[in-house]
Amino acid sequence: MLTEERQQAIASYINNHSICRVNELCKLTKSSESTIRRDLIELEKRGVIVRVHGGARSLQDYSRDVEQQVRFNLNVDKKREIARFAVINHITSGDHIFLDAGTTTYEMVSFLREIKDLHVLTNGVDIALACLENGIQTRLLGGEAKIETHAVVGNTAMKQLQEMNLSVSFIGANGLTTEGQFTTPDPAEAGIKKTAIEQAKEAFVLMDSSKIGAANFASFAHINEAILITNHLNIGKKNLLPKQIRVEEARS
Repeated sequence: MLTEERQQAIASYINNHSICRVNELCKLTKSSESTIRRDLIELEKRGVIVRVHGGARSLQDYSRDVEQQVRFNLNVDKKREIARFAVINHITSGDHIFLDAGTTTYEMVSFLREIKDLHVLTNGVDIALACLENGIQTRLLGGEAKIETHAVVGNTAMKQLQEMNLSVSFIGANGLTTEGQFTTPDPAEAGIKKTAIEQAKEAFVLMDSSKIGAANFASFAHINEAILITNHLNIGKKNLLPKQIRVEEARS
């Protein structure tokens, strides 16, 4: 298979499946991992796909949720770096915080154990369980739990959240458009995110740099409503950031 033909096949496969792993592309094209990784680097440079840990995702269609077990294995090192930075710099003893359902916010839990008198509110089933295992005082919003993301959504959750006064909200996102909108695939989750931002004195969106420039179906906040915390940005990613965005880069 010629290089151009192989890369076209890879791009088409990724766009049809939204996200995939390197080993899938090896089987598809009967190529080695090193060849596929070189192709992914080239396709990312051309703005066709975005590389993630262990694979790649589409820029053309990333509007649906990716199942939780897949999401937990994507860009893990970056997520932990962002999570650690958020906890160290923006949480203090006695805070009442909201942790949005998501894999980056989930990574915050292991860094919360040493903070005294902390109160966590969350719509993430996995986050609630992790907090309880670490002896953290936790309240889980009630409502419908989504199979794909283990996020609790719906009117019951929204009403409970609207009654809370939060010190800080930490929100996950699937994309940040060049126009300055934070986005997510599901309008129901967007509603929870939006309300959590409104109920907090301060709000942060935690998102690794692979999602910068990506758009999803539902917008939940503009850049003037929350501060972005992401990993260290290269020049290409910085050029995709909306003007006047407030951003903090987590560094080791």
